[in-house]
Order: sequence, then structure tokens, then C-alpha cells
Amino acid sequence: MRVLAWFCFVCGLGAQPFPGTAALERSGDLSLAMLEGMDRYLDRAAVGRKAPGPERMRELIGAVDARVPFTELRAGKWPVLEGMDAEGVVWQPAGKATRCWIAMEEVKAAREGELIFQPALLGLDPVGKGRHARREYVYRMAYPLGRHVLGFEVQMVLAAVDYCVARGLPVTVSGQGEGAVVALYSTYLDGRIQEGRVGSLPDAGPVWRNVWKGAGELDSARVKWVGAGKESGLVASEAHFQQIVQFCQKMLRGAEKRRAAWWAKADLSSPAAWERTKGPYLERYINEGIGQIAGEAGGRVETRRLYDAVDYTGWEVTIPVAGEVFGYGILLVPKGMKPGERRPLVVAQHGLEGRPQDLIQPPDAKAAQVYGRFAARLVERGFIVYAPQNPYIHGDRFRRLQRKANPLGLTLYSFIVAQHKATLDWLENLAMVDGERIGFYGLSYGGRTAMLVPPVEPRYKVVICSGNFNEWTWKIASNEVPFSYLFTQEYEMFDFNQGNTFGHFELAALMAPRAFMVERGHADGVGIDEWVSYEYAKVRRLYANWNLGERTTIEYFQGPHQIWGVGTFAFLHQQLRWP
Repeated sequence: MRVLAWFCFVCGLGAQPFPGTAALERSGDLSLAMLEGMDRYLDRAAVGRKAPGPERMRELIGAVDARVPFTELRAGKWPVLEGMDAEGVVWQPAGKATRCWIAMEEVKAAREGELIFQPALLGLDPVGKGRHARREYVYRMAYPLGRHVLGFEVQMVLAAVDYCVARGLPVTVSGQGEGAVVALYSTYLDGRIQEGRVGSLPDAGPVWRNVWKGAGELDSARVKWVGAGKESGLVASEAHFQQIVQFCQKMLRGAEKRRAAWWAKADLSSPAAWERTKGPYLERYINEGIGQIAGEAGGRVETRRLYDAVDYTGWEVTIPVAGEVFGYGILLVPKGMKPGERRPLVVAQHGLEGRPQDLIQPPDAKAAQVYGRFAARLVERGFIVYAPQNPYIHGDRFRRLQRKANPLGLTLYSFIVAQHKATLDWLENLAMVDGERIGFYGLSYGGRTAMLVPPVEPRYKVVICSGNFNEWTWKIASNEVPFSYLFTQEYEMFDFNQGNTFGHFELAALMAPRAFMVERGHADGVGIDEWVSYEYAKVRRLYANWNLGERTTIEYFQGPHQIWGVGTFAFLHQQLRWP
């Protein structure tokens, strides 16, 4: 009887949409339906895609560093970049060389007059705390620095091309297996290669083959497809692997200086000066940082009542975004609002594998401890609250979307930004919402959302990043700390060239002079206080230089990865002027 009564109660609530919206009748897991819609969007976006030209592709695989010239050949090595050699086998003819063959496949014998370079490529032996394949390990640290394991191996080939061309030798490049990929890109990039004999390409799925904006066929008349053959069997040594690792770690140590040089044209002397000069940086962030999808007009906002608590009423909401892509979340409205009254709105964002319900009426003790009912507590304080469902849910399913999106110049946040824009379009037009008093507060992956979405969504006047703010490039690519994403199972965190362009200070600067706060637990394993403080000090200095120190703060608390909700709540009340 109790179950029947509860079912009838829920049915009664579901029959009541939010005023001015259509009834939400869709059943099933809406978060899963959201991912499926994004997947179909990406499939359509990939149709007819053309690959970038050779010079642009050179940038996208990070084959941009000056190579070291050499005049003498050693049996098993040749210089490539400063601190990095290629290794393998060099077959020198008995007499004068008349042609050059760079072979990433089995070589049975050399023809007369043929100089052969046979590079050894990185293998798949598991390394490091995360036990990732060597190719993935290098990819993870290189990609956010604007480099790539593929780019390093193409550079190995092109260093040999340099040597051969300087001696007037015609050059052929060939490859099988992983070597076929390297041969294809090398031939496409460098017109000095007369012919590239490319075997059957391996599966494009592994993350180390991910090339930002690299989708499309590499069309070159110099490429000859030869079908499957035998791979060379040469695998790079531990010493060569360590050379690449150290090259990347040296780049990591210089990333902050490169970001500063890239930001040299930004005038941060005053808010007005910054407003005049930030356009190119914001455009670069949108187009090369997170990517964007075009929202499409049409469709209806649909809702159904979900909660009827003592202090608030809650509605499930779906919002059309682009085709089959939609936003989903829960709107909480305080009870007792007067006719015509307008109140501030706080968008409360969950973390990895979270749901909006976790922030309101947690289903288990873990969600209760991590989120502390902070969405419900905020609406109980009189704020209007919206808790969106972000798509980082359902295990690797959302990560595969990121993998499909990157070659198209998109990321998961291309969709998340579009969802937030469509959501705010609806919310700010509600009579009860004061569109000039909208805040954002997110934890963990929600804290990452706090760093990535507000730079392109100025309607967020107050932003709170909890459990995420960091010296982000170190956090992503360092091999010296156990909490680095270099060692974890997450492979979607790596954004191409991020370390040379946008760290967390730079993202906060894109939001400035809006109010910005960091929440940090001393025992939060996502990082250490020293790194967080180091990066936040730059934010604090920027606001202080503008005499706007009251618009930013950081709160440390004695606790783990969770919403603390003390100084942050006070900050929201102060900055959103409530009550």
C-alpha cells in the first residue's frame, strides 16, 4: 500500500509542469539519452570532413621543433631534437649512396647504392603508476604541451630526410603497422619525400592516435597504398623512451614562461584595458581550447515537478540545444516568493559520475558527504537554484565522445557550454530570476566546469571553483607527483597545447573582473595546497592591482574532496547581494 501511495504521489507531481513550459513525458535515464544525442551529433559533424593542409597538420601533431643537423652516421642512432635521438638500424651501402629509404617495416636486404634508415618506434610496454602503454604515456604528457608521440616519430623520419636531401639523394618512406601511420604523416607533411609506401593503417581508436582537428583523409599524390606487410619488429629502448620523457618534462618546466610570452599583448593594467585587448585570447580559447557547436533555435522546454519539500519546489527540466542535443537539470524554487519578486540564481554543478539529485536529496551516504546537499541548502537560504546534468557520466562512454570530438576541433565542453548557454537563455527570462545576479558553484569535475564555462558565458557574475583549481599544466603532465593525470585512468583531461596558452590563472583572467573564489580542502587528493596557492596568488594579485580585492578570495578548510559550504556561501550572499 505504501509503494502504491508513493507511485500515485509521483504521478501527481509529474502531471504539473513549470508554468510556461510543456509537460516532460520522456522516461528512462535522461543523462544517457543526452550522451546518445551528442554521439549522433558528432557522427553527422564528421561527414565530409577535410584534413588540414600540411603546414597546419605539422602544428597539430607538434612536429614544430628545430631539428639538429648531423653529418656523420652512427650504426644505431641519429640526432633529431636537442636532447633526443632516433635509434634503430642504419644500413650503409658498400659504395656511393644513390638513394635513401626510410623504412618502418621489415627490411630483408638493401639494394645496391641504397642508404636505409630503419627507425625504432615506441612500443606498448606498460609503464608508470598507471601502467599505460609507452605510447599513451608520452601522448599524455606531450599533448597539453602542443606536442605528440606521432610528431616525435615524424621528426625522427624527417631528420633522416634532412640528411639524405642534403646529399642529393631521392627519398622513399615506407611503413607497416604503427609505422604506416608515421610514414603517411611524414609523406603528407614533407614534399621532399618522393614516395610514401603506406601499408594498412591500424585501428584509429587508441588515444595516442588522437589529433586535435586532424579528421579527414590525408590526400597526397605521393602516397602509394601497398596493403598489409610485415612490421619492422624494432622497438625503441628504455634509453630512447627516457629521452622523450625528459624532453617533455623540460618543456613542462618552461610552460609558464611560454604562457607569459603568449600573453604579452594582453593589457591587464585595468579592467577597461583588459576588455579592449582580451578579444583575441577569448577567441583563441573558444576555437582552439574547447571548440564550439552552433546552437539551433526551436524545440520546447519541458518540465515535470519532482520535489515538493517544506522550503522549495523542484522541477526536472529538459532544454533543446542543437538537434538531438539537449540540456537536462533540476530547477529549485524557494517557497514563499512574492508576486513580481526577483531573486539571484545559483547554478550548482556536480562532479564525475554525479547527478543533480546528489546535490539535493542524496541517494547514499557518499553523495551526502561529498556534496553536503549544497543545492538544497542554497535554495533553503532563499536562492533560486538550478542543478544541471553534465555529460561526464556512464564510465568511459563520455570519454569516447571526447575522443570522437577532438579530431573535429570539439571537446565535451563544446556541448557543455552550449547547454549552459541555452539553459541561461531560458532561466534569465523567468520573471522570478534576476539576470544580473547569477552565480556558478561546482565541485571536482564541476569545478573544472567552473573554470571552462564562465570565460565564454559572461552571465555568470560570481564563480566558485571547488576541488579543482590547480597549477593545471603540472597537474596534467608532471611525472613527479602521484596525483598527476599522467597516471590516472582518465584520458579525456588532456587539451591540446593547453600548457602553452591557458592555465587556471589565465582562465580566471578571462572571467575577471567578475567575482571569483576557490574552495580547497587541505586533505583534497587532487593536489597540494602549495600548488593551489601558487596559482591562486596570480589571481589575487590581478584583482588587487585593479583595487577589486573584495571580489576574490580562497578558503582552505580541514577536510577532503568535498563541498565545505561556509566561506563560499557567505561569498555568494555578499556578491549576489542576497538577502
